[in-house]
Amino acid sequence: MLSDFVNVVGNPLYTDFKTKAAALNTAVQTLSATPTEANLEAARSAWKAVRVVWEQSEGFLLGPVDYDNYDPYMDTWPTDHNAMESLLASSQTLDVNFLAGLDDPESETELTLRGFHPLEYMLWGVAGNRQASTFTTREKQYMVALAADVLNNVTALETKGNTFFTNELMKPATTGSRYESKHDALEALANALIDICKEVGEGKMVEPFLLPGDSTITESPYSHNSVVDFKNNIIGARNVYLCAYGSAAGKGLSDLVKANNAALDQEIKQKFEVAINSFDGITTTFEQAIYTQRNQVQNTLDALASLKESIDTKLVPYIQQYIKD
Repeated sequence: MLSDFVNVVGNPLYTDFKTKAAALNTAVQTLSATPTEANLEAARSAWKAVRVVWEQSEGFLLGPVDYDNYDPYMDTWPTDHNAMESLLASSQTLDVNFLAGLDDPESETELTLRGFHPLEYMLWGVAGNRQASTFTTREKQYMVALAADVLNNVTALETKGNTFFTNELMKPATTGSRYESKHDALEALANALIDICKEVGEGKMVEPFLLPGDSTITESPYSHNSVVDFKNNIIGARNVYLCAYGSAAGKGLSDLVKANNAALDQEIKQKFEVAINSFDGITTTFEQAIYTQRNQVQNTLDALASLKESIDTKLVPYIQQYIKD
C-alpha cells in the first residue's frame, strides 16, 4: 500500500508540480518581456494551475516539504501589500538570490516577501484588477524573481521529496527511514489527513470568519482563489485516502479499512464527498462569503470537523488495531 501511495500519488504529483511551476516561470518571463493583457491572463492561469497541485500536495505534508521548510518558503500568508510596496520602493536588488536569502522559517516578515502570494499580488494587484500596462521595471524584476524562486524550490522539493517517498516512506524499518514500522508510516499518512482538515477548518477558513470578519487575512485575497485553495486541500487528502491521482489509482487507506470495516470506509468516503461538495455552496469569493454567506461557510466548517473526527477517532485507532508490523 505504501508503494502504491508513492508511485500513484506522491511522486507523480511532485512531478506535475515541477511541470506547472516551470510553466508559471515561463509565463511570467513572457509577461515581463511583453506586458499585454493576454500575457497577464496567461500568467494568472499558470499561477492558478500550479496552486491546484500545491494545495492538493498539502494533503500529505510529509518529508522535506516540512522539515526543510519548503512550505513556508513558498506559501507564507497573509501578506502585507504595504511591505511589498516598501520593498519595491527601496534600492534592494530584486533577484532570485535576494529572495533565497529570506530563509528564516521563524520570520513571517521575511517569508511573506517570497513565494506564491507576493507573485499573486504582482499579477492581480491589491484590488484584483491589475492592468498589464501598469507594470514598472521594479515590479517586473520582482515578479520574475518570485516565479524563478518558486521554480527553484519546487525543483528541489521534487528531488528531495521523491527520494524521501521512495527510500523512507515506502521502506519503513530500513536503514535511513524515519519510520520504524509500516504502522508508523501508515499512521503518518492518516495524521496528515487530520492535519489538513484542521488547518483548513480550524485555521485558514475560521480565522478570517470570526466576527466581525477580516478579509485581509485570507489565503489568496488578490486573486480571490481562496475557496479553490481550500477545496483542493481536501481533494488532496481524499487522494491519499483513496490512493488516486489523475487517472491513476492504487491500493490505499480505503482498501486497508474496507478489509475489516466496510462501514467505516464508507463513512469516511462519504464525509470526504460532503466536505468537498460543501465548498460549492459558497457561491461568491471567500473574501465576501465571510460577510454575506456565513451559513454556507459554517456548513463547510461543520463538514470538515465531522471528517476530521472520523479520521482522528476511527481511522487512526483502526490502524493501531490492525497494523502490527
